[in-house]
Amino acid sequence: MNWVQPRLCRHSHGPAGDGRCRGQLLGAAGGGLPTTVRLNDREPVTDPSPAQRRIVAGARNAARILAFGGLLAVAVVLTRLLAGGQSVQVASVSVPVDRMWLVFTALTVAHVFTARFLAAYIEKYLDQMPSPMRAGWVFDEITTEGNVFVHGLISRAVSRRRLTFVHRMSRHDPSAWVARGAGILLVIAVPPWWWGRSGLQWSGDGWLVTLALVLPLVNWWAGSKWLISLSRLEDLRNRVERSAQDPVDESDIDDLKRLRVWLVPVRPRGSFEQSISTLLRLAERPLPIDDTQAQPPARSRPTGPRPPVESLTTSQRVSIAITYLILRASFPEADLPADPWFVTDAERSIYQSDWAQDRFQVGLVRRRWTEIELSN
Repeated sequence: MNWVQPRLCRHSHGPAGDGRCRGQLLGAAGGGLPTTVRLNDREPVTDPSPAQRRIVAGARNAARILAFGGLLAVAVVLTRLLAGGQSVQVASVSVPVDRMWLVFTALTVAHVFTARFLAAYIEKYLDQMPSPMRAGWVFDEITTEGNVFVHGLISRAVSRRRLTFVHRMSRHDPSAWVARGAGILLVIAVPPWWWGRSGLQWSGDGWLVTLALVLPLVNWWAGSKWLISLSRLEDLRNRVERSAQDPVDESDIDDLKRLRVWLVPVRPRGSFEQSISTLLRLAERPLPIDDTQAQPPARSRPTGPRPPVESLTTSQRVSIAITYLILRASFPEADLPADPWFVTDAERSIYQSDWAQDRFQVGLVRRRWTEIELSN
């Protein structure tokens, strides 16, 4: 049994390095874990990528449309109650309340347009395998701003068991209550009614009642699309943090070896998420190299949990290192560290000569547009 010879630490002038590098080497030599697990550290993102900035800008635009429409609905309802249903000032233009349905329809079209592309941006970004820190940063950047339609948003990525297209809205989510209130106000604001001296009065086309029911449903559907996709960013961070302490077992190593041996360039997103999670856990937990370990008997289907890996063979380490280099080049948003303990200069040379042009990518999946949000 031996250990991979460590390269010079980037933070020092020798292989022992400063306290940070020495801690990792001592943890490896002692057979234990490093003193810290960086996967759980929520460090600020100082260099958001264009994809991250695009999502944040799109979410802010969608939230502004909803906020503007909500304020208009409040103004229209108050005008119908207090001013006899006269007119409302919209961007320096006086609009009669019986024509405000045109404004609400235009805002709904704008919301659907923004939501469609925003949800596609988020799903495409998830296909880039962003690191949990980057995915969480996008979610936090949007949900900590003052817009009431996203402020304090609680992740809605978890769907109900039987109806998988229905996603939970927490009772403790303030943005969920704001969305419900805005929907009710829109239903009240569109129909042609007002409060006069003789009480409630009605004058206008009956089809506006149908429109008053359709517009909130369309906005709810459009909002569900981009808010559920946004919630998946937080769900990614939570899943990675929950799995950060899980041991690496034999099936994880087998999956990494198959990923390189088969070299199927297009695979499902979940497959890459599992492989990257395994590599991150390996990078945090150095293992000894033992070429004398007995190979377990071949089994087509494991009958139970497989034991944690306590050491690697040289062949396994080389295979994992090449897989790691290909994945790191394929998914730069994953922020995989440049110098994990299992990658040596020899593997870098092999990668540059034989594998440098190979890339993985997530297979295209038809996105579901039937997803909606409902309260618990």
